[in-house]
Amino acid sequence: MRDGAPIFLRGFSSAGKPQAIAGWRQSFGTLPLSPAPRLPRSITLPVPVDAENRVSIVDGDFFINDWLVQPQINTIEKEGQSWHLEPKVMQVLVYLAFNRDKVCSKDKLIEAVWRDTFVGDDALIRCISEIRYVFGDDARSPQIIQTIPKAGYRLIASVNMDMDPAPLIPPHQNGGRSPLAEAALPFPNGKGSIAVLEEVSAPPFPEAADEEMPPSPASEREGKNASVASIPRRRFWAVLVATIVMGFAIGFFLSRPLRASAVQRFWSSVLNTPESAILCVADQNRYTFITLRDAADPSRQVVLNDTLSTVVIDDLDAIVRVASAIQAQGKNYILKGHEATNLSELRSGPGIYVGAFDNAWTLRLTKPLRYHFANDAQMTQFQIVDSSHPSNMPWAIDRTQQLETNNYKDYAIAARFTDGMTGRPAVIVAGIGRGGTIAAGEFLTKTEHLAPLLDAMRSAGNKTNFEVVLSTQIIDGHPGTPKVEASYFW
Repeated sequence: MRDGAPIFLRGFSSAGKPQAIAGWRQSFGTLPLSPAPRLPRSITLPVPVDAENRVSIVDGDFFINDWLVQPQINTIEKEGQSWHLEPKVMQVLVYLAFNRDKVCSKDKLIEAVWRDTFVGDDALIRCISEIRYVFGDDARSPQIIQTIPKAGYRLIASVNMDMDPAPLIPPHQNGGRSPLAEAALPFPNGKGSIAVLEEVSAPPFPEAADEEMPPSPASEREGKNASVASIPRRRFWAVLVATIVMGFAIGFFLSRPLRASAVQRFWSSVLNTPESAILCVADQNRYTFITLRDAADPSRQVVLNDTLSTVVIDDLDAIVRVASAIQAQGKNYILKGHEATNLSELRSGPGIYVGAFDNAWTLRLTKPLRYHFANDAQMTQFQIVDSSHPSNMPWAIDRTQQLETNNYKDYAIAARFTDGMTGRPAVIVAGIGRGGTIAAGEFLTKTEHLAPLLDAMRSAGNKTNFEVVLSTQIIDGHPGTPKVEASYFW
């Protein structure tokens, strides 16, 4: 700092409003305060990172379009409404904001936000989805975050770091107040700063005087004593106001529930009912005997009379995924085979239906829908039919090819709706073949699939019911990633 330069410190007045405390005098007198240059409304700054190149939360707030972003309390605000973001979600938003109009790769974002933790793309995709959800952004027509295929993400909204712009006012028209003076808020690592503008109180200047007259030693001592005496009082009020504000903020955010994840939002129609969910699965042949092994000699087998039902192991993959997803949210469920389930039971709670051609209830509930299952009389051709275009059947499986090669394209229906027959929420997890059911179970339990689906439903007018046709490539009997072929919302 130069000798004799004014010193500006941020403080609080007794009314709790920010003000500036000016240190004016050095041992040899006071220099006049000259107007500082006006800062631009939008500035580009380096990304705030710590010593280990991780994103740090900045000290200052900023705007994205007309949304106020407050990183220190993980909150964004607009028109009196506020939304709380998880810390990692806020760090992703800050990183993108400070790289506005730049394409940020997934690897760079994960390295910056989750440096010490091993995570996959799912964690980042979930954060992007949450940001879009809060801002009401549409991935297909983005106004905030644009997805660059195979490259990453880019924040395309305007970013404004100037929190309180004000016009330059000459001292004699502002009651002895100086023009805006420039200060800086350093980032935690000292690599950048957010420029802010503050009004700084200055002693009145005579209009006709070219220079300020040096004060007398007595007045200088009185000014110093008054300034020193006022600092403890200002600190007291600053601490008091900050404590009160922090208390209100903590109480406000603790009283508001955290925003639910994509999986929670999708399954809300099932989770929010008081009754247990009914997991209606396809059961196969009933056996009248069972083979057990002798504990003393495991090689010895004994056949005993019994009554058994079996479940296809590929369907079990989807059953476990779905049961885990709802049980993780504290939802109880009842597992029942379709042959042992009647309509009265299905009317008692939300239903989840796994399997297609081996589950009679799945075929009954999907028959009135736009997309439904069909087959030929010989049971060699199985397909999903679009009621709007019944002659066009691109989603079909040849049973002969399926058995001979074990390499084919499978299809499935994933749906959520209120069923007219049961009057209850219904979720369909059903493939033509076994691989399709596995793909549907994955689609309905992973954020990376559900988040874009929920965005599309909101963009379509906040629809609550949906049906999608999925495809997956089967290689040596193992399904690949599910892909959406068609969708319908109502």
